[in-house]
Amino acid sequence: MKKIIFFFLLSCALPAMAAGDSTKVRGKAAGGTLMLGMRTTTSLFSEAGVPGMGIGGQFRLRFFDRVNSDWFADYITSDIGGLGKRTDYHIGWSVLFYPFVPESPKQTRVSTIVRPKDRKLVPYVLAGHCFDYTRVSNRDPLFPHTEERWSSAIQAGLGTHWMLSRSFDLSLTSQYMMHLGGDVHAHVAPGPNGTDVLFIEKQDELSLEGHLLMTLSLNVRMADLWSR
Repeated sequence: MKKIIFFFLLSCALPAMAAGDSTKVRGKAAGGTLMLGMRTTTSLFSEAGVPGMGIGGQFRLRFFDRVNSDWFADYITSDIGGLGKRTDYHIGWSVLFYPFVPESPKQTRVSTIVRPKDRKLVPYVLAGHCFDYTRVSNRDPLFPHTEERWSSAIQAGLGTHWMLSRSFDLSLTSQYMMHLGGDVHAHVAPGPNGTDVLFIEKQDELSLEGHLLMTLSLNVRMADLWSR
């Protein structure tokens, strides 16, 4: 008889314990989420009008429900009229702000508060800074010419996460990056023999060169480092 009473009480307690655990999960804030991802970037700026294509990686560390951070590295190459090549390396960070993320529910001892329905699309505004290295060279075997520069840049833009699941998201970002430093300029002009020639010029004075970047990334949740 005692065994029957024990199992009856245990069967009544298990649902309550499960409800308590689910309350903690639903009530947990998004702060502390660490995500790792791979990305591909298109640069809609080049001397010859040909978009640059690149690959890279990133990780995200979320500080609060509405504030996230993005730490990235990109390798982008652009063809210059078939006569030369431009290579850009970017390494930097951005702060992401979510204007439409619902507030995390609070826990009560009376009842379980169910978190609002998760959004499939989560838009955000971003701004940040990066360091970059640019190298421009021609493909002329007789008169090779290469110029390079180091500089920093600031960027700002808009984006959105498409939540594939609670652990995966596909993110699309459009941002304008403005370089703060000297510029490496290249342009194609007619040569003396009627063929096109690539001219490369390095400008040491400050110039505000910028370009539009479109980035598509796939990210996976790695850990929850802390919770509030």
